[in-house]
Amino acid sequence: MVIGAAYTEKMGLQVGDEFEIKLGYKHIHLKQIGSDGEEE
Repeated sequence: MVIGAAYTEKMGLQVGDEFEIKLGYKHIHLKQIGSDGEEE
């Protein structure tokens, strides 16, 4: 999955960050997972 630069800047993401992906009816939710394995 490719995420745009504007979105990554807004979320403060770094290379290697991990996500849980949830698919909705008309959208996709990304939940960032912390380095300890818990959702942030």
